[in-house]
Parts: sequence; C-alpha cells; structure tokens
Amino acid sequence: MDVFWRSGSFGSARRAFSTTGRATARTVCSFLSAVGIVCTIGSMTACYTYLPRPISEAAPKAQVSAEITDVGRVALGEQVGSEVARIDGEIVQKTDSALLLNVSEVRYLNGTANHWQGQEITLRPQDVKSLTQRTYSRQRSMLAAIALGGLAALAILTAALTGVFSGGQGPDKPGDGGNPDT
Repeated sequence: MDVFWRSGSFGSARRAFSTTGRATARTVCSFLSAVGIVCTIGSMTACYTYLPRPISEAAPKAQVSAEITDVGRVALGEQVGSEVARIDGEIVQKTDSALLLNVSEVRYLNGTANHWQGQEITLRPQDVKSLTQRTYSRQRSMLAAIALGGLAALAILTAALTGVFSGGQGPDKPGDGGNPDT
C-alpha cells in the first residue's frame, strides 16, 4: 500500500501537500513571531504626551517642561542665558517656594536648544508661566504597536506569498533530474 502512495499522481500530490504544509507552517510561525516582536517593541518604546499640571501637583521624579515667564528670564539669565523660553528636566525636589530640576534641555526664544547633562536649576513659581508633565499615553502606544504590527504583517505576508507563487522549482517540476524520494 505504501508503494501505491509513493508512486504516480498520489505520490506527487502527497509531496506537494507536504511541502506546501511545511512552507505554510514556517510562514505562519515567522509571521506570528514578527508581529509579537514588533508589538512588544512598540509598546515598550511607548508614546508619551505632555499634560498641563499646576506646580502644586508636581511630584519628584516627574519629567516636566516649564515655560518661563519674563520675570524668570531675568532671574535665570545668569544660569541658563538670556531669552530662555522653556526648560525641560526631572523634578528632584519640590517645596512650596521652588522646584529643583535636573535639566535635560533648555530652549530659547530664537528657536535654538541646548542639551544639558542633568545640572540642577531652581525654579520659583513666579519664574514658571506653565508646567506640563510627561505622561504615558496608553492609547497612542497601542495605536503605534498596532500600526507597526500591521506593517510587519504586511511585509511578511507579501514576502511569503511572493515565495509561494513565484513558480520556483518544486518536487513536481523538472529540474536536475534527481529523484526527491531518494
């Protein structure tokens, strides 16, 4: 009976289904792995947004961006330079009279910016026009992960379908004359 399945049209069909099944299984596994990796990376990198916060609600370790007032520009001129527009950094300490920041970036009115290495600056409430806090955006992160996963899925599916339908040499097509069963 085994000879019957190996020879003739049944043998060719069995080999074709076997080869197609393995290729499909590999494609599906590759596809699911890639989508999982892309979604994990997308959710780990995350998307953040800056939401307005009153200075009284600012907490240590929060990443903030402070828009500076005219009074603050004058007071901070010696430390950060004239015409400072915005200071970004992490709150180290908060009191009723000031915020102590580890500064990561200073932006100026003319559009330029300087990156800082965590030097500390004290901001008084009268120096700050508005304060925004960096917060994790679950909605933006999920949309980014879905978009990245969809693009990866499309790329993998396109590559897989191109390989399946390319008409390459298979076990049923003549080639070098070798017998696939030997």
